[in-house]
Amino acid sequence: MKKILLLSTLLWVSMHSWAQNIAWETATHDGYTYKFVNKDPMANRFYTLKNGLTVILSVNKETPRIQTIIATKAGSKTDPKDHTGLAHYLEHMLFKGTDKYGSLNWEEEKKYLMMIDDLYEDYNSTTDERKRKIVYHEIDSVSGVASKYAIANEYDKMMSMIGAQGTNAFTSFEQTAYINDIPANQVDRWLAVEAERFRNPILRIFHTELEAVYEEKNRSLDSDDDKVFELLFEKLFQKHNYGQQTTIGTIAHLKTHHSKK
Repeated sequence: MKKILLLSTLLWVSMHSWAQNIAWETATHDGYTYKFVNKDPMANRFYTLKNGLTVILSVNKETPRIQTIIATKAGSKTDPKDHTGLAHYLEHMLFKGTDKYGSLNWEEEKKYLMMIDDLYEDYNSTTDERKRKIVYHEIDSVSGVASKYAIANEYDKMMSMIGAQGTNAFTSFEQTAYINDIPANQVDRWLAVEAERFRNPILRIFHTELEAVYEEKNRSLDSDDDKVFELLFEKLFQKHNYGQQTTIGTIAHLKTHHSKK
């Protein structure tokens, strides 16, 4: 026991001494100023662009590829309490394209998407259940027409064309992150597609995507790991959204996401 205590004490002293020597420093390369932590074995560079975007670079020369992660502060902890799962649903929708890609004819598709928006306004402002069913039936009909102009998975196809691998995304309490592993010589093309993706995302074929979210929810209900994780956080964070609501949301709230389009 004494040896264990001595080893633990020496380890703590060593780490404390090491931590005291850690500090942020600033340097410039090719006209760009960046911050870094001295003695960082990964030599990470933290750039802050003029638009406020933070870019973290960590060089790995083992392969001529770049692992990219675009992290946004759009986590599930800020979901409205009566509409949990919105951040995760939005994660899915940002794969559906913009007015520049993802559509066979944007000018025509836009007309129907605007009609859907107007119908949802009527749906949300109507309290009579019979009238709501009529309006929703019309929404379904117009959505069917609009979906004929949508190009499914065009974003994924564009990523595949530049040699991207592992195209994916995830949502957690604090963030939504978009992931790609790209060839090092395809940075410009990747940046062009990602910039467009966030410029003006179009929420198209959202009914279909909601089915995919439902499927994720159903899998989580059958997963013992997910059940344990949710129960643990519920008990640990009884007055915080980490424990009060889940990232994927409740079944009842998922059913209402389309009406919040």
